[in-house]
Parts: sequence; C-alpha cells; structure tokens
Amino acid sequence: MQLDLRRHAPLLVALWCVALTAAVIALRPLTPVDETRYASVAWEMWRSGDWLQLRLNGELYGDKPPLLFWLINAGWTIFGVSDWWPRVLTASFAAGALGLTWRLARRLAPSRPEVAPIAVFITGSGLYWTLFTGALMFDAMLSFFVLLGVLGVARAATGGRWANWIGVGVAIGLGILTKGPVALLHVLPLALLAPWWTAAMARPAGVSPGWGRWYGGVAIAVLLGAAIALAWAVPAALASGAAFGREIFWNQSVDRMATTTHHLKAAWFYLAALPVLLFPWLFVPSVWKGLAGLGRAPAALVTRFALAWAVPVLLAFSAFKGKQAQYLLPETACFALLAGAALATLNRARASSLTVDRLVVAGVLFALSVVIAILMYQPRFAHVIQAGERSAIVLTIVVIGAIVLMLALVRVSSQLASTALLGTASVLALLGSYAGIGRALFDSYDVRPVAQYLAQVQAAGRPIANVCKYHGQFQFVGRLQEPLHVIRQAREALEWAQANPGGAVVLYSYRPLSHPDAKPEFVQGFKGHEVYVWRAADLRGVSDSWYTDRLADDGSDGC
Repeated sequence: MQLDLRRHAPLLVALWCVALTAAVIALRPLTPVDETRYASVAWEMWRSGDWLQLRLNGELYGDKPPLLFWLINAGWTIFGVSDWWPRVLTASFAAGALGLTWRLARRLAPSRPEVAPIAVFITGSGLYWTLFTGALMFDAMLSFFVLLGVLGVARAATGGRWANWIGVGVAIGLGILTKGPVALLHVLPLALLAPWWTAAMARPAGVSPGWGRWYGGVAIAVLLGAAIALAWAVPAALASGAAFGREIFWNQSVDRMATTTHHLKAAWFYLAALPVLLFPWLFVPSVWKGLAGLGRAPAALVTRFALAWAVPVLLAFSAFKGKQAQYLLPETACFALLAGAALATLNRARASSLTVDRLVVAGVLFALSVVIAILMYQPRFAHVIQAGERSAIVLTIVVIGAIVLMLALVRVSSQLASTALLGTASVLALLGSYAGIGRALFDSYDVRPVAQYLAQVQAAGRPIANVCKYHGQFQFVGRLQEPLHVIRQAREALEWAQANPGGAVVLYSYRPLSHPDAKPEFVQGFKGHEVYVWRAADLRGVSDSWYTDRLADDGSDGC
C-alpha cells in the first residue's frame, strides 16, 4: 500500500512523538531546576493526599496551578509512582495538540488538502516543539488547551453551532488551571479580532455577521473559563491564607507579566529566537518563497486567522519583562498554518527548488556538527561534560553526518513529500542529539546519585540541611519523606551544624571544596561544579568565611 501523505500525515507525526518520548524516557533524566521541581510538587501531593494545596519542600507552592499535578497523581494511582508516567502524560498532550492542528487547518482551508499535512509536519518537527515533547513542563499541555480553544473559535466563525463557545470556555478554564491566566492571552485576542480575519470569508449577500451575538459568545467563554479556574483558586486561597491568595491571584499573573525580575530579556528576544525555535523551517528557501507569494495574493482565511492569532500574542509577550522561549510554544501552529498555506501553493514545485531546500538544510546541519565539534574542546562547554563523555558527542556528529548524506541523496517529487522528509530529518537529528551530546550533558544534570544518597541519610533518621536556594530537586528523585532545612546565611549554617551534629549538610561549589580535618560523605559532579554532602559534626569548627566564600562563589544559581 502506498503512503498517502495527505491522509496519513497524523500517523507519521505520531511515530515522531513515540520515538521522541521513548528517547526522553530512556536517555533524559528529570532535569533541574524545572522538571525536578514539578515532579517534587506532584510527589508531595501524592504523599500528603491533599489535592487542594500545593507544596514544595513542605512549604505552600503558588507558582503554578494544579492540573498537571492532578493528572500526574491520577496516573500514579493507576500505574504506580514512576518517572515515565509524567513524560508520557505531557507527550500525549503534545500529540493531541498536533491532532488539533490538523483539524484546525482542515477547518480553515477545506479546499486545500495539502495545508493540513504540511502544518502538522512543520509543527511536529520544529526544534522547540520536539524538545518539549515528553518534557515535564506545562507548555505542551497548555498548547493543547490553547489549540482546543482556538479550534472552537474557528468553528464558531465557520458555521459551527453557537454552543462551540462552551467548548472555548472549558478550554480557557483548563488552560488557566494548567499555567495560569496567561492561557487567556493566547485565545482572547483572536476572538476579539474576528471582524478582521472573517472578512476573508464568503457570505451570502445581505447576511449580517451578527457581531453582538459573537461577542456575547466570547463573554460567555471568558466567564466560564474564569469560573472553572476559580473553582480551585478560591478554595485554595481560603484554605492557605492571604499570602498564598496574593501569590496565585497577583504575583503569578499580573505581577509576573509587568514587574517581574525573573527571566528578564530584551523586547526583541522572541524575534531573535525564532530561527532556533522554528528550526529548520526558517532556513528552507521554499518557505520564504511561499510566504512572499502569500503577501502578494489576496489574504485567505487561513492567512488572516494565523496573523490575528500570532501577532497580538507576540507583541504582548515581547512587552512583558519576563521572557522564556517556551512561552510562545502554542503559537508554533500559527507559523505552521502560514507556512502550510504558503507551501501548498508550491506543491507542484520544480525538482530543482526541492533539491535546493534539501541541500540548504543539509548545509545548516553540517555547520551545526562542525560547531559541536569545535565547542566540545572549549573550556566553557567542556566543564559541564563528565569525564569520558566526549565519545558520546562524537555519536551525535556521526548521526548528523548520516542525516546530511540522506538529504543529499534522497529525491522527492512534491512539496508535501519534501516537507515530510525535512521534518523527519529534524526529528532524527534531535534523537541523535539525545543519544550523543544530550547524554553527555544530561549526565551533568542528573541528580539521582546524590538524591538516592540523601534518601539513605533520611532513612537513617538524620536531618538534612541544604546550603543554598533549594528548588526541590532531590525530593521526588530520591523519594524523600521529609523536607530539607534550607539555609541561606553562613551563621545559620554554623548554628544548624552545632545543633544537629549527626545531620548532613548539602553544599555546592565551583571549585574543589576541602576541609583540613574531614572529608565529605558524598561528592558528585553537577552542572559544571560539584555537590557535596558533609557530616554536620565535621563542620562545627569551621569559620564563617568557609561558608561565606562558598556562597559568594555559587550564589543562588548553584542549585
């Protein structure tokens, strides 16, 4: 049976998702600080049985809403506590988001069957999308709910029932329970700009669009979404006190957008990051040729829809002080819709154009392998690689070389087949990176050895203090049963060691940390430096400066 890419594109991207998820489970440990922190919040929910109040290291945790932690615990109830279930959970949402992208493209461009498969190929193989497939983060899950809401808006505009607004409201509410009120920002501007993007739709003469009814539906969706979110937030705030309520209602919404000191970046950050976020697609000449063609042609519904969705979100996030590349992950589908519409017009492209696309991407990948080969001997890069891991990096270079050869030799006859080939090459490059350079890097971020040692310390009844800001990186990985005592001041560390001579002290240092009269119980390379576990009794006689020098070296980023 011959594969029909117009019909079987979802099957191919599903295979990509399975391969990426398997690689993440097999090769990528839970990585500090984010993945280990979120796993630890879920672990403390599991241990306490309290699904209302979130906790990290025994303290109330208001940085994120609860839906991801609820679903992790639901899976653990069925399958038992494991590392793999959170990965499969988030990867399932990534796969579901690709399915929604397919349906959205078919809804917006029903007469152009190539748009939907090209859109899912581009979305599912972009670098940041593949990196977050299986990652224990909120962004793939948020992307699913954003796309669910966006699809509801498209249905409401293209002949769907008015009740679609109920679906939009549910999607907004679940998106807020996933990552906070920012979910509304991904959907609401598109709905408000409907008079502009629906102008490309053909309507019978004399038929009014009924904008009063439309905005009434928008209002119902927003109110329903808010009600779903408040069904958790209000009881949680009442149970946890005024400080926690202020955290979830203000600090993690308005304050984080407007006055945050976290992740500060310039206003142009997202534009500069696009070539990496959308790799390899911004390097494909046919994409630019197709987009130029879209600019010269009358704007179709899919073009206006994608622009009305993407541009307000890009401008808003660029204006916010705090920026992270993954914040725009849901809008990957916007670019894919535009590129899908652009490339669909070139589906009968000349063989020479398709060859140029393949050779340009092959050249970019070859240049990337050269950069990796150079960086592996640079001190700033090499210091985070564990001893003996350079052979793993060579594996990535070999895999990329094989992909370059494949792109140089394989011939395709259509733009759709070319997109599938380039997408597969991108996914294979990341899989090779996981097996090679990823393995070398992630070994430096793997906290399992020290976390398991701390579990033994706790099992022996010994208290543990962490000298530095603590992100909960050991709680789930070590299945710790008690919180760690967090110390930020040298004098407090000395006082704790005096009061708990049988305890253990966790320290971090970028230089070898020695003591004239004792040795650490445990030491492990970690993020380019070392993490130490010392017996408190051995540190009771040290000076304040011994701690102060360590804290000054490392600061709050060391853990």
